Amino acid sequence: MKLLHTLVASVLGLAVSVQATDCTEGMMYCQSVLEDIGMATRLLLNLLYYAKYSTLIPQAISASDMSDLGSATGALEIPYGYLFQCGSGGSITVANFCGLGCVNAGAGHNDYCLLP
Repeated sequence: MKLLHTLVASVLGLAVSVQATDCTEGMMYCQSVLEDIGMATRLLLNLLYYAKYSTLIPQAISASDMSDLGSATGALEIPYGYLFQCGSGGSITVANFCGLGCVNAGAGHNDYCLLP
């Protein structure tokens, strides 16, 4: 029984530390950076699958006025072509479509489109 309590406490402790991997409110993030945040969270939890941003990214793109821009590039596939703004609680909204790609500006700096 004591082992079960220890296990539950450990999992809850990991859940609290995972919360810290959310994006920072007000900052701009490339899609690839948000996916990396999700991957780090999955690796941290190991057995538990946590894919917050892999679910939120397509929802935010669909909800934006820019949802058709990704398919408008035709045969040319633009990887990570969206720039997102982080809201409260790690929520995200599409800020821009980056036709030539998105630049990861590093920790503490807003990411940006290569060319607006």
